[in-house]
Amino acid sequence: MRIICDLHLHSRYSLATSPKLDILSLASAGTRVGIDLLAAPDFTHPAWQDEMRHKLVETSPGSGIFSAYGKEFMLVSEVSCIWRQNRRSRRVHLLVAAPSFEAVDSMCETFAKLQNLETDGRPVFKISARELLSIIRDADTRSEVIPAHVFTPWYGIFGSKSGFDSLYECFGDASEEILAVETGLSSDPSMHWSVPDSRIRSIVSFSDAHSIASLGREATVLEVDEMSYDGIVRALRECSVVETYEFHPEHGKYHLDGHRN
Repeated sequence: MRIICDLHLHSRYSLATSPKLDILSLASAGTRVGIDLLAAPDFTHPAWQDEMRHKLVETSPGSGIFSAYGKEFMLVSEVSCIWRQNRRSRRVHLLVAAPSFEAVDSMCETFAKLQNLETDGRPVFKISARELLSIIRDADTRSEVIPAHVFTPWYGIFGSKSGFDSLYECFGDASEEILAVETGLSSDPSMHWSVPDSRIRSIVSFSDAHSIASLGREATVLEVDEMSYDGIVRALRECSVVETYEFHPEHGKYHLDGHRN
């Protein structure tokens, strides 16, 4: 079964986002542009999480897929990690996928000790990416991390300003647990094929929508054996990406050095 998914979105509780980003608007936009599976984003924010709990209904017990207004969602939230390593400041954005609200509760119990989760739907944690992976795996071993917009200079894991030369440099032995990397608007999959870490993983593209109009501007088609959280993770782990729908990379903010500040 092939599905089109956009698993990097935001809610109105993230900074610099549209106030119209609620569940109904996300579902309506997803239907309009033909997305089958959307991220239920920003799940670390207490008020937004409460809203999602009231509106999202799990399609079947333990599926990890939730439905609202005729559209299906999966719990995926972006977080920012800032730390020092090898005498350099490191800043990396990561997508965190959770199989259940119970897993989210466990993660957020730890996250709340690191940051006031009410300040931003995309929280900033002063911990390493490796530590973040450990926290979410302690919450639920099925939780996953996907490095976001990996070539972005300041917040991409391969970024020129504060990133790394490899996933191993960032995650150490845990790099084998990283099942996918996200392209970002300024690049497409072909630009990632020269990177060994990308060639052996799923290369995905999502919209990183901060407004309703941006939803679906990038998306990924997956071949899945079932519509469930585990089915999505298996597809990514097995590199079952059929194709991606791409924004024109040359229109992206970071496509060329010096293109924009």
